[in-house]
Amino acid sequence: MIKISITLFFVVSIIFSTIYTPQAILPTLKEVFDIDITKTNTLLSGMIFTLMIATPFYILASNKWQRKKIMIFSTFFLFLAVSISAVATNFYILLFSRILQGIFIPGITAIMLSYVQDIYPDKHRGLGMGIYMAATSFGAVIGRLLAGWITSLYSWRIAFATFSFLLLIALIAMIYALPSVKKSITKKIINKKMIFNYLFDFKILSILIIPSVVFFSFMAITTFATYYLSKPPFNLSSAQLGNLFLVLLVGVFISPIVGKYSDKIGRVKILFFGIFVLIIGILLSLIQSYIFVVIGIGLVTVGMFSVQSVAPTYLGDLAPNDKTTVAILYQTFFYLGGALGTLLPALVWKNYQYEGVSILSILLLLVGIMPLTFTMKAKSITSSRRGINYPDG
Repeated sequence: MIKISITLFFVVSIIFSTIYTPQAILPTLKEVFDIDITKTNTLLSGMIFTLMIATPFYILASNKWQRKKIMIFSTFFLFLAVSISAVATNFYILLFSRILQGIFIPGITAIMLSYVQDIYPDKHRGLGMGIYMAATSFGAVIGRLLAGWITSLYSWRIAFATFSFLLLIALIAMIYALPSVKKSITKKIINKKMIFNYLFDFKILSILIIPSVVFFSFMAITTFATYYLSKPPFNLSSAQLGNLFLVLLVGVFISPIVGKYSDKIGRVKILFFGIFVLIIGILLSLIQSYIFVVIGIGLVTVGMFSVQSVAPTYLGDLAPNDKTTVAILYQTFFYLGGALGTLLPALVWKNYQYEGVSILSILLLLVGIMPLTFTMKAKSITSSRRGINYPDG
């Protein structure tokens, strides 16, 4: 299991690193292509929006084809897409390559969760999921960190080329070190009618909104902090901006801790805790001190991963017989929030800079938590007629 665990951590880390590669070097790319912030941010928002749309199709495909084959196919074409980024001669080719990455990344991320549960024996599944979650956090850091360092030392093209090379190694490792699933694939039918029922179910909708506004705020703050810190009085370089994201490593440790305590004190309390910590982090990042900005982004990370660690589980608790459907809804809302979090704040940035982006994020978090607050106070659950037994969380 050691070889499988090491390979799993490496592969997942590299895949997730490609999602966030441009974030630390957005100011550099803005200057290179002489474009505005809104257009620059589509390198993130466009890819995440595409990822959101593509995810359900891969989940459905996993019912028909072997999971490892889907992941190998997707990783190969992801390698080609990132290679295009490295040789892009203009912004639109670079954006096209990022859209392609959004198409193929879900072929690994959407499949890997169920794949991990298949390749680990029952007594080690917790270990497998812990490794997967830690790798997603580590990959998010490496994507930003290495891109910043390499761009500062060499160029943004070399940064993308480096991740292309790492993807090639990940592809080889996946082929030779990860096992194929021997047992037959269990077909999970997606109930399309239930998707609409859940969207009109106030309790479930109140939970779906939270990861959406949380990821919106996380992406808004971490994205526009790079523009904020690249200007006076900070004037940070690409390498220094990359170093900033080392604080995201806190996500590697916070996820298992929060997951453990959510079983004891309740998932809803963790959701409120995550929102509260996130807001405090945003407020601290407004203080014009590099140390306070780092601490603030650290707390933003704690808040985001606290919510991310319990929201999917709580949704599964609410619909125990239809976890696949609610998982699709969760990922859709989650990535929609991330895509909008790099796009809409750009409109606020033009007139109100980082302060405006921060206020927008805080307001959305407060609005996003209101439906759950209402449902926690309400004694009657409006969707009980659908036969769903809601736990207290």
